[in-house]
Amino acid sequence: MLGINQIMNSWIRNKSNILIPLLLLLVNISFSSCIVERTLQLSIVIDQEMEMPAKHGLRSLISRLEKQKITFEKVDSIDKAIGETCLVLGTNVGKGLASELALGSNRPLLIQPESLSVWRTEYKTKPVWVIQGSDSKGLMYGILDVGERLSWSSDENDPFNEVEPITESPHVGNRAISLYTMNRAYWESRFYNEDYWAKYMDMLAINRFNSIIVIFGYENGGFLAPCYPYFFDVDGFPNIKMGNLTFSEQQKNLAALNRMIEMAHERGLEFKVGIWDHIFRGGIQTGGLSGEVESEDDKNYLVTGLNGRNLANYTKAALDKFLQEVPNIDGIQFRMHAESGLKSGKEMELFWTEVFKMIKAKFPNLQVDLRAKELPESIIQIANSLNLNFRVTTKYWMEQMGLPFHPTHINRENQFDRRHSYADMLRYPKNYKIHWRLWTGGTQRILLWGSPEYARRFAASTHLYDGEGFEINEPLATKMEAQPHNMEPINLLSPPYIYYDYEFERYWHFFQAFGRLAYNPNTPSETWHREFEKRFGKDGGAAVEEALHKASWILPKIIAACSPYGKFPTTRGWPEKQRFGDLPQYALAEGSDIQQFASFDTEAQILIEGYETAKRLPSNTSRWFAQTNLEINQLIAKAEGYIDHGNKEFYSTITDLKILSNLALYHSIRIPAAISYRIYKRTNDPHALDDAINYEKQAIEAWRNIVEAAADVYTSDLMFGIDEAVYLDINHHLSGHWKDELTYLEKGLQQLQIERSTYSKIDSPRSAPKYQVNAKINSKPSFDIRHHAVSHTPLNHDINIAASIKAPSGIKWARLRYRPVNQHLDFKTLNMERRGESGEFLGIVPSSQIDQRFDLMYFFEVMDNEGNGFIYPDLDLETPYITIQFDRR
Repeated sequence: MLGINQIMNSWIRNKSNILIPLLLLLVNISFSSCIVERTLQLSIVIDQEMEMPAKHGLRSLISRLEKQKITFEKVDSIDKAIGETCLVLGTNVGKGLASELALGSNRPLLIQPESLSVWRTEYKTKPVWVIQGSDSKGLMYGILDVGERLSWSSDENDPFNEVEPITESPHVGNRAISLYTMNRAYWESRFYNEDYWAKYMDMLAINRFNSIIVIFGYENGGFLAPCYPYFFDVDGFPNIKMGNLTFSEQQKNLAALNRMIEMAHERGLEFKVGIWDHIFRGGIQTGGLSGEVESEDDKNYLVTGLNGRNLANYTKAALDKFLQEVPNIDGIQFRMHAESGLKSGKEMELFWTEVFKMIKAKFPNLQVDLRAKELPESIIQIANSLNLNFRVTTKYWMEQMGLPFHPTHINRENQFDRRHSYADMLRYPKNYKIHWRLWTGGTQRILLWGSPEYARRFAASTHLYDGEGFEINEPLATKMEAQPHNMEPINLLSPPYIYYDYEFERYWHFFQAFGRLAYNPNTPSETWHREFEKRFGKDGGAAVEEALHKASWILPKIIAACSPYGKFPTTRGWPEKQRFGDLPQYALAEGSDIQQFASFDTEAQILIEGYETAKRLPSNTSRWFAQTNLEINQLIAKAEGYIDHGNKEFYSTITDLKILSNLALYHSIRIPAAISYRIYKRTNDPHALDDAINYEKQAIEAWRNIVEAAADVYTSDLMFGIDEAVYLDINHHLSGHWKDELTYLEKGLQQLQIERSTYSKIDSPRSAPKYQVNAKINSKPSFDIRHHAVSHTPLNHDINIAASIKAPSGIKWARLRYRPVNQHLDFKTLNMERRGESGEFLGIVPSSQIDQRFDLMYFFEVMDNEGNGFIYPDLDLETPYITIQFDRR
């Protein structure tokens, strides 16, 4: 049989009209064959009205189908479907086909909000996949999950071969991300960019975040303090304005904000605004910028005309108008204390009384978040007396990213403040709800981060006091903080290394870990395996993934065990980049959980005096850092053997992994330097100073590795906060580069050497160190502890707490440590009674020592006969204490 091309060529050569009918016949047959071959693969059945989030999920699904060239149709009845496979979409609401199929299959009804179910069935012998949600958000999550799995398939004949039956409900109810407006130029470069927000919010939706918070007035140097004049003028207050902002500019800002809210709602995201500054009064509110505003550029972003006399009345009127002009907002978050500009005492109480009354009268259902820092009890009482719809949002671990549990014992410096964590606020009977706030932005600012295990443990811990959920900072949260508001925003990476449209896209695994694991702690690991594989190949992706997961514990461990407590605030601490001072300053660090971690000085004292502690010794933390450095380096080498170095994302990722690995190496060496230095300060032994200097030299070499790894990949001046706070006379080093810190380290070493030169020269070295400081010979002590946790118990009863505790060398002692869930209090100690020789120990907490206003928490401290201490539960594996909830019914 002649082919079409042959017939055409013959016809052209012979100009034979007789071939034309034959040609047309063959063409018709050919087209018919194409139609047969392209049988419709999928029918999407939608027989009920879809709300915005589900519509977003459907748009995303259709985009994936088109990209993968999967043929499909949309129909409103399964009987109209002609596709080989049907995909039925629906919610529990109404009597759609999805509900009917679920009922016919005896599937349980999805009750919890945002739940989803995906399963396979048949309808008249046709294969059917059902995606059902308890509501529109749950349906969206289900659709997005199926769409993602369709993209994994490599089988053109069966695009559903990677789709798995699942039923999921949210583990944590509220999963929020917060954004900041610290610098006007940087904020507005994003604020007006709808494409930016579409991609950003798409990422949040697919990772199952359900809330976004934009915070106005934090460390802004007066910008948006308060935010209202940025959007409109208020009748009756004609003199209160923001610089020379015009009406059309205000309208542009208002439209952009309302459009952001609309886009968020389309993707199932609540949208809240944080109003953190109510009046600008300088001081700490300057955010590192000059305390004196002189230039016209400075004046252009400040609010003028607002003072103590009109503050409360203006705020009531302005907030009223804001909530009318932004009608679809889901809530407001207020900063309550003096850093908001309010004066403690009468002004503060009057202000909040008036504002709360206005909200209750005009917007009674508005969700109001009250920031817990220095929140007076009187303000809580006012909110309760008005029956305000409010909750208290409090810090999780200082303003840094510590370990994934609430600190066991906060540093004494802030033990009696409502500042560090939950303080004394978890009381019964409850008269408010709690929401947790993890300040990732003080720690993880620029380096890649992602640990499913960390996120899983963190998510579980947010249920303390029946917490409603959590809020984390977005990566790059403090970018351009304390820089002039008209400065062009920096690029994070140097141009040759940029591989993305927007910088947030670098941090896809950060969002994936916190979002997906908070929604479902049992999320299949293939969810991220596939993404690493897509970006870096099968073998290279596996190595990069494992390395990143290990490296993501380094910064939290630095914060918990090594960071000087003065680096508490976001505006002072940056463990990714700061050396944490010269060695004498570093050596004084006490850490941020003083119940779990011993200080450098404590270990020096142990080596000199020989007393015992069960706390995690710095030398053991050093060992952990050294081991982590070694493991990450091995994985980096493995990944580099698989990956094409032309892959810019790979090169950027490896750069971050090398920086993190060498940060671990730096601290692994500087810890024994610090211990040696504290021995020297306690004994005046110059040999200990020699040890400290030798370790410090090695630590500096580790830092030099960081500088070499960062090279020119990152911009030369990383502007993420104050470099030098003139009004506080403090060097913060929140800008610049790692190479700047290297210069300071070398100067610090010179000072140590000068100090050493004041002692007489010792010609012969010691035959053996008087005090052995060598972290690498230390290992984690070995204990076998078995304990059935006491999680619930009635009030007014003694509590028996038993455990089996064994060690190879035998147990010297075991202690029960306990206190109310109130961080203002210290732990009490109960020596546990040894029961025979079987390793059984018992501690009894008498009911007379139980404060019924709080739940109770406890852990064990144990010591073996070789002087090794240990705290159970093990913080490396789980929350290092157990919380007992009392039955108060």
